[in-house]
Amino acid sequence: MDAGSMRLVGGIDALNGGMLSGWAADLNSKTSISVAVYCNDKLVGSGVAETLRPDLKQANINDGLHGFKLEVDTTALVDNAILEIRELESDAPVETNEFNIGILQPSFWAEAQNVIGNQFLFSVSSNAPLQEKTLEISCDGNVICEHTINSQNKSIQDHVWLPAKVLDNQNHLLEISIKGVAQKVGGAYFKLKPVLTPWMYLKDSHKKPGFMSIPQQADSRYEALHYQLENVVKGNAEIDMKSIMTAHEVMVEGYEGRKKFPSFSLPKFEKPEVSIIVPAYNKFELTYHCIASVLLAYNKTSYEVILADDCSTDETIEAETIIENLVVSRNPENLRFLRSCNRATEIAKGDYIIFLNNDTEVSSFWIDELIEKHKSDGQVGLTGSKLLNLDGSMQEAGGIVWGNGQPWNVGRDANPLQPEFNYAREVDYVSGAAMCIPKTIWEEVGRFSEELVPCYYEDTDLAFKVRDAGYKTVYVPTSEVVHFEGQSHGRDVTKGLKRYQVVNEKTFRNKWFKAFKHNGKASLENLKIEKDRNIDQRILVIDYASPQPNKDAGSYAAIQEIKLMLALGFKVTFVPENLAHFGKYTTALQKMGVEVLYAPFYTSMDDVLARRLDEMDAVYITRYYVAEAYLQKIKEKGKKVIFNNADLHFLREMRAALKNGKDEEKLTDALETRVRELRVCNSVDAILTYNATEHAVITSHILDAEKLHITPWVLEEKQPGPSFEKREGIVFLGGFNHTPNVECVEFLAKDIMPLLAKKRPDITLYVYGSNMPDDMKEFECDNIRMVGFAEHLDDVFHNHRVFVAPLLSGAGIKGKVLESMAYGLPTVLTDVAAEGTGLTHGISTLIAEKAEEWVDGIIKLYDDEKLWQKFAENQSTLVKSNFSFEGGKAAFKEIFASVGLFTTC
Repeated sequence: MDAGSMRLVGGIDALNGGMLSGWAADLNSKTSISVAVYCNDKLVGSGVAETLRPDLKQANINDGLHGFKLEVDTTALVDNAILEIRELESDAPVETNEFNIGILQPSFWAEAQNVIGNQFLFSVSSNAPLQEKTLEISCDGNVICEHTINSQNKSIQDHVWLPAKVLDNQNHLLEISIKGVAQKVGGAYFKLKPVLTPWMYLKDSHKKPGFMSIPQQADSRYEALHYQLENVVKGNAEIDMKSIMTAHEVMVEGYEGRKKFPSFSLPKFEKPEVSIIVPAYNKFELTYHCIASVLLAYNKTSYEVILADDCSTDETIEAETIIENLVVSRNPENLRFLRSCNRATEIAKGDYIIFLNNDTEVSSFWIDELIEKHKSDGQVGLTGSKLLNLDGSMQEAGGIVWGNGQPWNVGRDANPLQPEFNYAREVDYVSGAAMCIPKTIWEEVGRFSEELVPCYYEDTDLAFKVRDAGYKTVYVPTSEVVHFEGQSHGRDVTKGLKRYQVVNEKTFRNKWFKAFKHNGKASLENLKIEKDRNIDQRILVIDYASPQPNKDAGSYAAIQEIKLMLALGFKVTFVPENLAHFGKYTTALQKMGVEVLYAPFYTSMDDVLARRLDEMDAVYITRYYVAEAYLQKIKEKGKKVIFNNADLHFLREMRAALKNGKDEEKLTDALETRVRELRVCNSVDAILTYNATEHAVITSHILDAEKLHITPWVLEEKQPGPSFEKREGIVFLGGFNHTPNVECVEFLAKDIMPLLAKKRPDITLYVYGSNMPDDMKEFECDNIRMVGFAEHLDDVFHNHRVFVAPLLSGAGIKGKVLESMAYGLPTVLTDVAAEGTGLTHGISTLIAEKAEEWVDGIIKLYDDEKLWQKFAENQSTLVKSNFSFEGGKAAFKEIFASVGLFTTC
């Protein structure tokens, strides 16, 4: 489109919740135009101005089809900036009114809590009273209703009724905005149900299309069925598909009003790893449903199910004839819950005991996740599952006992995906509805305490006994269990066994007063802090994205540094600058015990800092371009900042600019980077670099060596690889998003390998790395194999004879080289690649620069087994002395102490 032939006019009306509304038109054409929105010359959004605006039509602006409402990137907006609109194709400016963004500092946030029927429950909070605010509720980006709030309080609980048009039994993103506030203030995903009738009245329709998927648990049942079918196809199943299908049928029918109990068979193991104790007194429909869910749920861990029958009189007495391979502990007299459980554990064969209420439905991997926490940390004595209500909301994310002895279910009725409740953490107790304990510790602490007979507080008391014996009690959110609360004993504390809840409360408080008396005062505000037990400091870790340790060395380093912080007793809260939940990578952090903040629960980094910075003792930031964006706000709060430069960017850029003569444009960019990077270094409290070269360069500029530290790099122990003669070829590994790795492969393919082919055509180069572009694959030839992404590093370092890294530029420490050292695979390197590793030419590696030197070095190391063995042994010595976890922990302890953060670990 010719900009000279256009008369572009428009207007900006409002910016609410990240949605910019206005209009734009070409007065010389009725055709709708595409527009781009800029803030300080940075593109923040685009779209087509094509919505009918009656006011424009009345003003004779063509046919009025020029309105727009488009989403803008609020994280790229700047306080008091003027928004500019341009025609997208020509980049020609659109003449509009002056629209000032105003002050963006967020003072509002919201939590999207639950949807019950078509009632959307949420809370809104602010730094000031919530007076006369208009909320906009949107579904998948479209506003569906408005709601007015007016309160003198800074936080309110409220709700709106959702319109029928969004109730389609699908997952939708519900978000909350406030008119006049640029960013959205909160949101979450929910399954919006069109049928609100209780399942007990619908169960007869469960086989009809559309009904099986209505219950909140339908997704987890489908997942379980998928995993079980996949397991059968692979030939690994210990159970028959007929039983699996029966269990699935039982699940989708539901337990309500069940009178028929089709037979099914549990798997049988001679020495199961886990014994699941299911206590029951009548109500066999619940017990049957529970055990069927255990069968349907996929777990790799072997198990047995022990039904602790406390003299039931219904179908429970025939349970073992209905459920094959069920183990039954049948009491000779009515022992009630506590003693019945204690007695059942006497016949348990497993190394671990799981107590599971009979009014529960479990999901896949619920056993594996509980057991894994014990195996990964020998100090863990008791673990508990995330408990969900039937409607999918949170029932319990671990428990807290306040200073007055009052127990609370953490996260009660909250959104179960909320970041604050989705990381493994130490807690005061976990619910006996689904908890796991090693059998040795169970016996060591004396089982459930007899003074609490017949029931109630036995799980809380057990957790305190476990802690008193020197072990941890840990909540495991990746183990999910639905608990039909109140089905076993009801909810009336004046009747039946439920009355013992009041009696045993006094017994528990008298027994453990010394242990809980400093646990604070019960309140929702205090809960945010007090729910984390046994931590010394709170660290906010900020990086540009979530680490993917199987894809790049920087991610591996980030994970190890977080592990070091956790080992020091710190609570780590990680936030990726893009606020993206990154699937298995985010979950891996949460399983480690890291709280990860992500959208839509947090809407921007400013939102994170406004809501969470006050509670932090320090902030750990990686990369200068991330740090510079938030340093001012962090320092205004008086927080200490530990800055990890990842690598010295301006040094890497300068090396690249000077690699083949002088590239003036690249050199200018490098000098600009130097200004920005050193500005960050001058502003922070501690600077972490990966090698002495960078340490010296930074010191020479900022003249403050006291705040510089060498970042420890931890190498994990590897399994021994094949012998020298069983290996073949040379290998390089590096992510192709990193420019030095691209340069390295080009040098290998264009300069080194053609020379090597003339002398030793039998030596093949294997190139591994994530995000390999198609043009790099063109290097494939007789002696080069462009493999691409490696699923496991064993494939890289165990199969080949020599690791090569002819890096010409770059900075920091090279994770790929360190991994080769950890695997015992000898290397040929450039000086740049060897920086910070401790490797020495002729002692533990060969250093080469020119292509001819590279060819000679490769052949020498490839053929000389004695030299190869010498290098492997010397590398191993370096790894043990310089890159151990304990050494890294000691170094990190000193680094944090240097900024005034101390630890008891």
